[in-house]
Amino acid sequence: MSTKKYSDNNLIVEKIKKFRSKAIKQKPNYEEKQLDKPISFWIKEDRLLNKRGKEFTIILRTKGCSWALGPNGGCSMCGYVQDSTFEKIDQAHIKNQIDYAFQEKLTEILEDEEDFVLKIYNSGSFFDDDEISESTRDYIFKKIAKIPKIKELVIESRVDYITQEKLIKMKNSLDIYIEVAIGLETVNDHIRNAYINKGLLFKDFLEANRLCRINDIGVRTYLLFKPPFLNEQTAIDDCVRSILKLAELKVNTISINPLNIQKNTLIEHLFYQKRYRPPWFYSLFKCIVKASQESDILKEVRIISSPSGAGSKRGIHNCLKRECNEFMIKSLRNFVLTQDINHLIRSDEDYSCDCLVKYQLQKRYI
Repeated sequence: MSTKKYSDNNLIVEKIKKFRSKAIKQKPNYEEKQLDKPISFWIKEDRLLNKRGKEFTIILRTKGCSWALGPNGGCSMCGYVQDSTFEKIDQAHIKNQIDYAFQEKLTEILEDEEDFVLKIYNSGSFFDDDEISESTRDYIFKKIAKIPKIKELVIESRVDYITQEKLIKMKNSLDIYIEVAIGLETVNDHIRNAYINKGLLFKDFLEANRLCRINDIGVRTYLLFKPPFLNEQTAIDDCVRSILKLAELKVNTISINPLNIQKNTLIEHLFYQKRYRPPWFYSLFKCIVKASQESDILKEVRIISSPSGAGSKRGIHNCLKRECNEFMIKSLRNFVLTQDINHLIRSDEDYSCDCLVKYQLQKRYI
């Protein structure tokens, strides 16, 4: 791993490492049979590159993210390390996890009228050989190639592991559209490294984006909506700037991830101290609408958002009225599936909640 200096905020790094140590102490000991099944897998509606379809998502259990397990402690909001083994596991287990998920869902995929995007996540980096070996990646590619209903593939990786050789091998193995998802979080280096502790410089993202483009592989960029120490208005401004810059770079997909409170993280600590509130739906909608009004981005870039914990205290929410959050979740979902910004604009006209007044009074302070 690189020894670059990303941030001088040693206090935050030490706090993050403290909560990571707590998570490691609470880690269960997984039995062999548990290692042969993925953490989770599911099928649901999703937006393919140019049309509606279905997603088949598999979350693999691996040793975990190298950044989270390394000396810098990981990202301030990420609790996925708790699903990891922390130790390198036999690659046969990972192949068995893939086989198990396909065995359970293959009939449903083949009988469905819709085309599918396959998303393989491992709470770390798909191209990290210590998590998923080259032979295991080859095994996965061969399995995908046998299923014509799968038209797209999304995998995740830190930029450290994205190489020309790995991209070419993946591209040559699959005759489908592929996206490499990168957690950029924001185009602002200070916010990304001082507040999120991402360990990533924008110039390194640009190089990874260049590598993917010259190899005809798509780039999906994750943006974190409302990082710690930002209020609602600042979060909107930061995310709009990021969307416009990424559209200028012609990334293929922008995935906006509203921060949710995960266990044993610095964010959870701030949440309990009432120093952080998850974002409001109002803010997320304003952000997407404002970006689309400043640039005709939806003709060039797919914008998606599928918030974890939406409508709960720990996830993106307005007030805690069920009908308020359910309306917002439905509006966001309709926007993602259709890429029609009117689903977000009409929400102001079709539904009104008295929490909007509270939001407008507080958005520059919380």
